[in-house]
Parts: sequence; structure tokens; C-alpha cells
Amino acid sequence: MTVTFDSSAWIEYFAGTKLGFKVKDIIDREDLIYTPSIGLLEIKHKYQRENKKWKNRIEFICDRSLIIDLNSEISLFAADFKNKFSLYSIDAIIYASAQKMKSKLVTKDNHFKNLKDVYMLD
Repeated sequence: MTVTFDSSAWIEYFAGTKLGFKVKDIIDREDLIYTPSIGLLEIKHKYQRENKKWKNRIEFICDRSLIIDLNSEISLFAADFKNKFSLYSIDAIIYASAQKMKSKLVTKDNHFKNLKDVYMLD
């Protein structure tokens, strides 16, 4: 099984929370992890806003996962999910990225709760 990590999964991992340990188990178990490039924006922004160091965390994500770049195909695919499921644009891009890669989205974001191929961290 391949997985795509939402930014919330990475944030829990770096925080070392109970959910973060679930993410660590997935990281240790899975050979192929994807991260949408837009998730890097969300993660860096969060850590900058909190005056926390971000560079090593972003480097770890890029070393441990394959980054899915935003392109026209994913953007147009995301528009369908945005309309169908009333997702925010960033969430639609993240979900479209996971669907494009035929992987399970790992997240704690409730916007994805009832969508296909989503593993909710809870």
C-alpha cells in the first residue's frame, strides 16, 4: 500500500503526539510515501508563524517521501473534488494528489473524513 501524507500527519509526527506515533509506525512500515508540494507550504507557514525551526523538518519530509508537484492535471482533478465534496482548494489539491497516485491519504483533517481511500488519524 502506498500512502500520501497530509500536512497534519507530518505535523503530528514532528510534535511527537499520540497520533504522531501512529504516523511514525506508518513511516517505518511503508516503502513509498507521497507528500503533495502544497503541504510543504502549509508546514513551513505553520512553523514560521510559531517561530519554530522548519528547515530540517522540510528536508526530512523531502528525503523520506516523494513530493507530488502541483500541475495542470492535478489542479483540474482537484476542481472536481472541490465542487463534489465542498473542499477548500488546498484540501482538494491534497486529495486529488493522493487519488492521482492511487494511494491512501493519511490525515487528521475532518474535511476528509467520509471520503474514499482516507486513513483518519484518531
